[in-house]
Amino acid sequence: MLANLARKALLHARVILALPNAGARTLLRPASTSSESRSFTVSYLVNACGLSPESALSASLRVRFETPSRPDSVLGLLKERGFSPTQISDVVSRYPTVLLASPDKILLPKIEFLRSRGFSDPDLARVISAVPRILARSLEKHLRPTLDYIGDVVQSGENAVAAIKRYPRILYESPGTQLIPKITTLRNNGVPHKNIGHFVLYHGPRFLVSTEQFDEAVDRVKALGFNPSKVGFVTALHVIRCMSESSWRKKIGVYGKWGWSEEDVALAFRRHPWCMAVSESKITKAMDFFVNEMGLDSLHIARRPVVISLSLRKRIVPRCSVFRVLLSKGLVHTHSLATSLIIPERRFLEEFVTRYLGEAPQLLDLYKEKMGLAN
Repeated sequence: MLANLARKALLHARVILALPNAGARTLLRPASTSSESRSFTVSYLVNACGLSPESALSASLRVRFETPSRPDSVLGLLKERGFSPTQISDVVSRYPTVLLASPDKILLPKIEFLRSRGFSDPDLARVISAVPRILARSLEKHLRPTLDYIGDVVQSGENAVAAIKRYPRILYESPGTQLIPKITTLRNNGVPHKNIGHFVLYHGPRFLVSTEQFDEAVDRVKALGFNPSKVGFVTALHVIRCMSESSWRKKIGVYGKWGWSEEDVALAFRRHPWCMAVSESKITKAMDFFVNEMGLDSLHIARRPVVISLSLRKRIVPRCSVFRVLLSKGLVHTHSLATSLIIPERRFLEEFVTRYLGEAPQLLDLYKEKMGLAN
């Protein structure tokens, strides 16, 4: 079957030229290698690298070899570094010519450099299998200066590793094309270096847009009233860049069904940008619970929008079940609800459960029950 696939591909690769004024003559221009070489390559990609026959045939258009010597040594290096069969398949299918690279002269120096900067072997397997063409980048002209630049921006080599692990493509892309123009925009708008580092560390994908799109998003965040000197500015920038204008308008509409005006939505967004990052379904379920189950005024939530982004099953329902008992006994006031939801669990248990066991001994069992249902 593989041989037939290879022969078909070879036939498609030939160019048949009809020569004008040459009567019935035609000229067949053969492919640069034989069908046997193509067949061997396809077979190797399937059996040694784990590619499907279709993926192997596609990859064989970009790489060709007649003996397994070099590919075997490349696969041996990847296996020694802890790459799983699936990760090896991902690397080869996306970057087939890696099989022709010198393990000792090309691949190993790059891998050892990244290890020296803090990447573990499992880290490298995940990063490289996600963006295999990192291995095609020059060590001295790209990898080293790019990693140094990212480290300077995020203020430590450890943070640079963390940023790349979250978004491997940031190590592959040219800083001069993707990072530097956007960072310049942020600096020109008064965003502190520390907050720029936070943005790169946690929201790397937001840099992979055109400079014009990025600048438009920055202007939009400023127009919404965010202070560029505060970390909320870059958080809002991330949220806005994550959604389309139509999605933004739909979420405003969902909040509008609960009585929020556009000014209320803008206020909530300034206080907690993540309230616009949750899904429309999550907004509806959370608002329904707070308004119809807890009896709160919807505008009370607009002033405390952080509660919208909390887990309904694991945080809101269990804690509100306790809070509702305390409220019925007059032991707490409504304005304490947001506090009860956002504090760490240990503090919640101390301030809203253990403290009131004398007046409401069922609180701990009630909380455990609701948490058990959530889990």
